[in-house]
Amino acid sequence: MSFRVQYLPFALVGLVFGTTIITFYLSYVKYEHVTYMLPYISDTGTYPPESCIFGQALNLASILIIFAIYLKYLQVNEMHQKHHIEEKYHLNKITAAFGVMAGVGVNVVANFQETNCFAIHWTGAILTFGGGAIYLCLQSLLYMNISPVIGQRKTTMFRIVLAIIALLSCVIFIAAAFVAYGNFEGDDMTKWKQTDGGYEAHQISTNAEWVCATSIMIFVSLFYEEFKNIIVNPVTIAIIEEPSDKI
Repeated sequence: MSFRVQYLPFALVGLVFGTTIITFYLSYVKYEHVTYMLPYISDTGTYPPESCIFGQALNLASILIIFAIYLKYLQVNEMHQKHHIEEKYHLNKITAAFGVMAGVGVNVVANFQETNCFAIHWTGAILTFGGGAIYLCLQSLLYMNISPVIGQRKTTMFRIVLAIIALLSCVIFIAAAFVAYGNFEGDDMTKWKQTDGGYEAHQISTNAEWVCATSIMIFVSLFYEEFKNIIVNPVTIAIIEEPSDKI
């Protein structure tokens, strides 16, 4: 039985933003696990019980992200073949690779909290936002290549703007984080105070992270226009009958 996937982008965005709202409320308002104005997104899911919700939701989100990336890869590949559009430098495969990288990064962030495995957590964060921002840029190039066929010229321009915002905010997010952590002299990074050092850089970094995440999610939600025309057929298998004497 075939099924449609047009609501997959909205389901993914809703899952991520819904989880973030819940964990932000729990960590910032109810339990005061974070105390500064705008924390890193993952800081809202560092301590239980919000870490349980955050981890489970992002594990599911990482699967949906990789599935959506794969569908997008197949859709672009089909457009190239159907309309005889030349693809240079295996751009579609490279784009998909960065998308999968971002999906894996989400999984790493979900399972390795900053307070437990700092280096691994930040590796996941860089994979998520760095891979995601690059994916948006490369996907925008693909859209420019196929826009004469699918139309959506205004939407493509909007995607380009989102990609630029995501890339710039990602660079600011990572660079400011290095400065902030290099100057941090406090005891608890989830309760970063002005007297701890690197406070201004930290706030710049957290704000940039939220901007980057929002840009990526808006970009992904725009996949709806193409996904509503995609039908997914279930995987089929073939069972090979083995002779009874080989059991």
